Amino acid sequence: MIWRVWKIWKPLWIDKARYIPLKVEYYGRKDALLKTQYFHEYRKYLGQYWRSHQQVMENHQSGKVTSLKLEEYKFQTGLRVRDFDRNALKRVR
Repeated sequence: MIWRVWKIWKPLWIDKARYIPLKVEYYGRKDALLKTQYFHEYRKYLGQYWRSHQQVMENHQSGKVTSLKLEEYKFQTGLRVRDFDRNALKRVR
């Protein structure tokens, strides 16, 4: 079953069984449809994390389509929350 949510993006289509996004529509200030993003090829990791391996963004103004193919996700890599604070990120440069 698909569930439509009207929040930041309008609308957002969600698969209720897995609670994953299937489609997002992006609108401009005058409620004109600008872009639509689709999520495909979901796989489950570590028994709980659903991740899309293909995302497609369609620009309705230009007619162009961008496809993003993700090959591999890594979990439990040892990174900590503090590894992403401002000072830690400055040291990485």
